[in-house]
Amino acid sequence: MQNQSEEDDNRLLKAIANDDEKSFARLYAIYWQPLYLTAAKVLRSQEEAEDVVQDVFLSFWNRRKEVKISTSLKAYLMTSVKYKSIHYIEKNITRRDYLELLTDVLTASSPAVAETNIYVKELQALIDKTLKNMPAKMHKVYTLSRDEHLTHKEIADQLGISTETVKKHIQHALQQLREAIVGANVPLTAVLISILFKK
Repeated sequence: MQNQSEEDDNRLLKAIANDDEKSFARLYAIYWQPLYLTAAKVLRSQEEAEDVVQDVFLSFWNRRKEVKISTSLKAYLMTSVKYKSIHYIEKNITRRDYLELLTDVLTASSPAVAETNIYVKELQALIDKTLKNMPAKMHKVYTLSRDEHLTHKEIADQLGISTETVKKHIQHALQQLREAIVGANVPLTAVLISILFKK
């Protein structure tokens, strides 16, 4: 037997499928905050979390006539946010230093994710190796940007180079890191799913 909340959700879904914008606005009002909190916890950024949640709601509205939900509406939306967050992390793995985030999470995880922990260590070792093989100036610029969080101008002033040169060094460093990660035989999606969907 369905509870009141599930019945309310089903009514909303039917109304939304019939292009009822007021029902969609109500859905948004009910679920925006819990979805946002989930995304913010994963992404560690308010702005990026807001973008992810907006994307989930926009996608839901655009697919409103064919959406099929076998679980609860809340569970469906939460899963959508987690997968959208995974996609975002994969796309921005080096720019946001998400491997550090994964390592933090895994350190506090149970032995059940030991295999995942091995994958993360492999990725971290790969990044360390790629950084070590970079030209000295590029490595220095990248380190000042990512580890010390200096601006392009601050780095340029410290190293006596132009801000344009700083920008190019960072772009080339990120390109090398992306190529190394993409070429690695490590199932990054599986790593992220095992962490975000663990009980």
